[in-house]
Amino acid sequence: MRGHAYQLPSDVYRELEAQILEALANADHQQLGYLLADHDLKVELSSGEWRVLFAETEENYFQVVDLAERRARMAISPDELAEFVEFLRDPERQRRWAPISFGLAELVDALPAGVDLVGVVFVEESDDWQWVEQTHEIIAIRPEVFSLIEPHMRKLIEIGDHAALARLAGDHCEGAIEFSQARWDRLMADIRAQEPELLGVIKNCVALPIDYEGIREALDKVADPQVQPSLDAWLRVHADGHHYALYFRDRARERD
Repeated sequence: MRGHAYQLPSDVYRELEAQILEALANADHQQLGYLLADHDLKVELSSGEWRVLFAETEENYFQVVDLAERRARMAISPDELAEFVEFLRDPERQRRWAPISFGLAELVDALPAGVDLVGVVFVEESDDWQWVEQTHEIIAIRPEVFSLIEPHMRKLIEIGDHAALARLAGDHCEGAIEFSQARWDRLMADIRAQEPELLGVIKNCVALPIDYEGIREALDKVADPQVQPSLDAWLRVHADGHHYALYFRDRARERD
């Protein structure tokens, strides 16, 4: 899931602060939307951005994170804003976060520095994304991106939330190869017959950049252009860019 940062004028935030903090802990997404309706800026954060941000600020600001319930919320009061903006604008942190910074870069530019003019509330997106049709995919993630999001991918694997895992990987991928059910089944059958050691990699969901060359060589052997045109095209055109981490999205996991 992605998240949204809502910027509220300080007078609005202070008037509603008690309600906001209670709602972050207990309210559903729709109720929070009503409470934050008077925002003057809304910035979308990708699935990895809010996770990295929350992980590095969990000891400093009010947070409610429940991966099983798909909740991710945080409040920055106007009194905390100057410190928070200084944190976000730290040059070393910006350099480290650069591979995944999209909404965060917009948020950094928008928030005023050294003042208490606004409060900021972070809330997970609605659950509309869950109803998009699932597909089988092989998702390639650049190594510098993978180093930032891997811990969060592992947490989602641990709790078995493969839909959120696919959302996270897809938000930060360099490229993705989609497979129809028939082509995925054929791919699995060909791997089983020709490169059976690759089945264990696919079962584990995530392959490290260090293993990329061996996996690519195995995929080359089963990427018949007549049967798997998308896989064959990706291997010929895009596969040389990096030693990618790979996420194998089997939609059967998302139905469990």
